[in-house]
Amino acid sequence: MSNCGVMVRRADCEALFDQILEPVGIMDGHFRIIRYNASGYGFIAKKPEEVIGKRCHDVFGLGTPCSCCALHEAYRTRQISTVEKYFSEIDSWFLVTAYPIVDGNGRITRVFQHYRDITEDKQRELRLLILERALNHSIDGIAVANMEGENQFVNPAWAQIHGYRVEEMVGKNLYSFHPEKQLRENVIPFFNTVLEKGCHRGESEHTKKDGTLFATYMMASIIKGRAGESIGFVGTIRDISELKQAQRELEKYRDHLEELVEARTHELQAKNEALSIALSQIRKLKEQLEKDNIQLREQINHEQNFEEIIGRSDPLKYVLYKIGDVAPTDATTLILGQSGTGKELVARAIHKNSARSSRPMVKVDCSALPAELIESELFGHEKGAFSGAHQSRKGRFEIANGSTIFLDEIGELEPGLQSKFLRVLEYGEFERLGSSKTLRTDVRIIAATNRNLQEEVAKGRFREDLWFRLNVFTLTVPPLKDRRDDIPLLVESFVAKFNRKHGKTITKIPKKTMNALMAYHWPGNIRELSNLIEAAIIVSRDDVLRTADLPDFRRDNADKQFPTMAEMENRHIVRALEACGWQIEGNKGAARRLDLNPGTLRGRMRKLGIKRPQR
Repeated sequence: MSNCGVMVRRADCEALFDQILEPVGIMDGHFRIIRYNASGYGFIAKKPEEVIGKRCHDVFGLGTPCSCCALHEAYRTRQISTVEKYFSEIDSWFLVTAYPIVDGNGRITRVFQHYRDITEDKQRELRLLILERALNHSIDGIAVANMEGENQFVNPAWAQIHGYRVEEMVGKNLYSFHPEKQLRENVIPFFNTVLEKGCHRGESEHTKKDGTLFATYMMASIIKGRAGESIGFVGTIRDISELKQAQRELEKYRDHLEELVEARTHELQAKNEALSIALSQIRKLKEQLEKDNIQLREQINHEQNFEEIIGRSDPLKYVLYKIGDVAPTDATTLILGQSGTGKELVARAIHKNSARSSRPMVKVDCSALPAELIESELFGHEKGAFSGAHQSRKGRFEIANGSTIFLDEIGELEPGLQSKFLRVLEYGEFERLGSSKTLRTDVRIIAATNRNLQEEVAKGRFREDLWFRLNVFTLTVPPLKDRRDDIPLLVESFVAKFNRKHGKTITKIPKKTMNALMAYHWPGNIRELSNLIEAAIIVSRDDVLRTADLPDFRRDNADKQFPTMAEMENRHIVRALEACGWQIEGNKGAARRLDLNPGTLRGRMRKLGIKRPQR
């Protein structure tokens, strides 16, 4: 009975051994296989009679015990040994554990070897590794926090965006990285929305470690557990500071475009008003229809062909009309005007629109050359004509043959040369210095001066007959104070010119600055305005033109305590027109109130540049 009971127990144990689902093998103390359970034989894909009594490394074709297996390690250390091993035949990972049984003499009598399939664990581990690598390489910041706000994970991008190291942020409460005001106004309202809706996205504001504020676009969601309970937050963040800056630049550019459109609209409105006035005059003065049409065509032609002359004031338009009259002819032209008013531009416009425009205009500044050189400069000289005349040289009249010569500051010409100049005017003849040979020239003469030549004639400083020859066609260029309507256009032109010259980007002209420029009396005319704008552009440090930084302009402008008579007359007429609703004629008109003839009032309005404001 006793032996029978042992047999029963052994049979039960063997049956139980075979019922174990995972592979198990038993070896003796010399690596010989005693047996495997049913799963074990299936695992090694061999029958019992092929392996029992044989050494395991012989069965698996290794020749000697494998130094990296759990079984070998258990034999060596007499301790439980565990290794992870990949079996390529079945593409699976197993956790192999060897359990040695040692007798009282310290000898190993048996070793149980257990195989547990960990392929799913390895695959899960690989997926987690891939996910970790992906999170760590994301350009967007990613963080995970528990429901108390404690950071459980932050990727390098999240830490870098905020100026921290990863280890400085993990384990810390996410609220601790924000100042109190930012928490109250941005962060807490954002996360309250996440708690309410489950997820939320939008722009926010965060703070770097150094205290710098920066704009962010953030998306956050609640993490749910297996039972649907809320266990934490996951958030992604992107620094949008550069995007915001680009948006601001775009808005600035859009505002600039709107200003340009508005300026162009005003200009078109002004032209439309001028056209409306012209059409009204045509309707009222039918007998002058042909003349008015010609003037309108000339106005369009002038605006297209005199692009270097900037402005649209009535005094300037009158000059342009006169240029249009004289340019196609060969008439001698005298240009009068103060220094800096643009007399040379008028001369160039006359030449450009003449039949001689294919050749360059020749300019002589009579005030810039010494008296001993001006004759040689105008008429030329032969070799040896005077000390230093080492070779023959053509004069300006000879060079200008077939073209136009512009004599600037003709009033400075010495009396001795005036007679020779008169001969060129009358007969087109002259001789070089040192030569008796008479030369002829076909040249158109344009002269300019800022002097009153009639007074110079009366004082005996200028020949009267030369004055008569020059005074064939006279143009007077108005000073800048008489064409204030042109100042905004001139300012814009000079700003663009000196922006290019000095590499600046001035785009804004404050109304206060423009008003100061309009109110100034400009004794130096356009040249003074040009110099002032260039100086203002040089000292301006942003995109705004600032004349307040120019002390000379502030002082000169402050010294102008009293308005001119023209300014006072302008204000008086405007007040009368406004009081009469801009009605000129009739019992309720401004002409009656001012005790003026309506035609006289209209003439004064044209001279002073007074126009009815647009509604």
